[in-house]
Amino acid sequence: MLKKFFFQVLTSFMGAWIAIVLAGAVAVIMAFALIGSFASGQSSGLEKDSVLRITLDGTLEERESSPRFDFSSVLAGQGESVHTVETLVAAIKEAKVNDKVKAIYLDCQGMSGAPASFHAVREALVDFRQSKKKIYAYADSYSQGDYMLASAADEIVMNPAGAVSLTGLGGASLFYKGFLDNIGVEIQAVRVGKGKAAVEPYTATEMSEVARSQSMALFDTLWLGMRQEISNPSRGLTPAEIDTLISRDLVSLKPAKFALDKKLVTALEYRHRYEDKIAKACGQKDGLDKVISPKELVSATGTPMFEANADNQVAVLYACGGIDDFMGSDGINSAEIVDEVLALAKNDKVRALVLRVNSPGGSAYGSEQMWEALETFKKTGKPFVVSMGDYAASGGYYISSGAQRIFADKFTITGSIGIFGLIPNVNGLLKKLGLNPQMVATNPDAMFPNMFYPLTDRQLEAMQQMVQNGYELFVKRCADGRHTTVAKIEQIADGRPLAASVALSYGLVDELGSLDKAIAYAAAQAKLKKWHAVAYPNVGNAFESFMKNLEKQGELMNAFSASASDPARMLEPALSAMRRLQGRGALQMSMPTYSFF
Repeated sequence: MLKKFFFQVLTSFMGAWIAIVLAGAVAVIMAFALIGSFASGQSSGLEKDSVLRITLDGTLEERESSPRFDFSSVLAGQGESVHTVETLVAAIKEAKVNDKVKAIYLDCQGMSGAPASFHAVREALVDFRQSKKKIYAYADSYSQGDYMLASAADEIVMNPAGAVSLTGLGGASLFYKGFLDNIGVEIQAVRVGKGKAAVEPYTATEMSEVARSQSMALFDTLWLGMRQEISNPSRGLTPAEIDTLISRDLVSLKPAKFALDKKLVTALEYRHRYEDKIAKACGQKDGLDKVISPKELVSATGTPMFEANADNQVAVLYACGGIDDFMGSDGINSAEIVDEVLALAKNDKVRALVLRVNSPGGSAYGSEQMWEALETFKKTGKPFVVSMGDYAASGGYYISSGAQRIFADKFTITGSIGIFGLIPNVNGLLKKLGLNPQMVATNPDAMFPNMFYPLTDRQLEAMQQMVQNGYELFVKRCADGRHTTVAKIEQIADGRPLAASVALSYGLVDELGSLDKAIAYAAAQAKLKKWHAVAYPNVGNAFESFMKNLEKQGELMNAFSASASDPARMLEPALSAMRRLQGRGALQMSMPTYSFF
């Protein structure tokens, strides 16, 4: 007994000690990182004959967010490179009108992202060229996403040992049912919409013909647009020739000389030599030393869209990521968005609202809450407009449907009007592990939903009816918002994801256009001759983010310390997550996302 007591005390002490040491280490590392970030930000300024150098690496996302914290990456000395459409577009706009910026240099190193985000940046580059300033693009080897941006440049130069990786569009889905069967887990699914393919990886061993055909139709539409963007008929590079280079010649495997001969690049050169040429063309005598990054340029000239106290605001409210991801990812917290919308409705300085949606959907409950808040905003008489990013599908379309006008990028994926519910049954797994749950309840369904036992026929029927009711509400919201009939929405619903150009023909989208176009439209509807576009919600600074993440690490360590002396408590985080998920309801409005670049 005494031995057990000392063991528990020692375990608790060790857990607390580990937490303190790790927290201290993180604090020191983050402090140095913040100081270094501050110092680097101060050392770089905007000089005469500067070049805006856009390094295309890491990932391309919608907007700036609080700096992310990943303990393993910090210890390894690695940082995640994240670029945003918000910052890149703002920097390119500033470079166009700023006399100190002579050119843009696209340093292509394999940035990943979705087509709509790349297209938004590309449109800004095309607009930049109206200034008569040049855009230079260079890569050791071009990825398909980088090439989409580089195709807007005056010069597309590549290392003599490089290659141009053009492959077309495709996607792969991993199906889990066989694995789940092997470990004794069954995913019980109910859905409305044959095209609601998000459930298939858990309930089938291969893609259905419906899912395959709708994905193929989506990819074909997006590829037609992308092929058109990167073509250059003046150089003899037609859309048809691009397909030939991909399908017949396997251009990705060809040497650099082949890419030059086929007009994919304008020259072959080693990096240092080409950068010297850029420097000379921009009036720099000591090599390419006067460069400024997008973040530095935006910072040096005044960060746009954050004048929260300005009058005549067009509020741009960002709703990005999965809706109510209970695991705590950087998605949409519906409760926070509801609070933001209601606050904007009461804010006399806000004259119009543009909801910037970049979401594949998520919680049906959260989607309905945001929809209702937006309806409340509309009752103020202020214009409400939607601008769609990479995705505005399923729950993302639900919250968009009531807008006065919907703008979408030509590469936006939207629609996917359907709904589903997933309830795991782990009874088989428990038997394999020798576990036997026993329950006592006053009513047959007191523990419903219960992942320890399969659904009964009566429960499954009730779940299907609940999903049907949710689908009917979804369709009605869309019909009312689009000023059409339920019957017409049902003809184009069924869970099918649609490219924006197709959604436009169905009336789900009103116009293909950028965020700037949506903002201008909202301002015009509010009868504003001058306005300030102000972004919401406000992004926390680095120190605030650090403290929040440090607090999370402390909570994690405390939980570890408390559970180390009681193994049964190790299951509590998983059980808590399950309870939160069940508390939100089992209904989901979501679609699978794709990795394009």
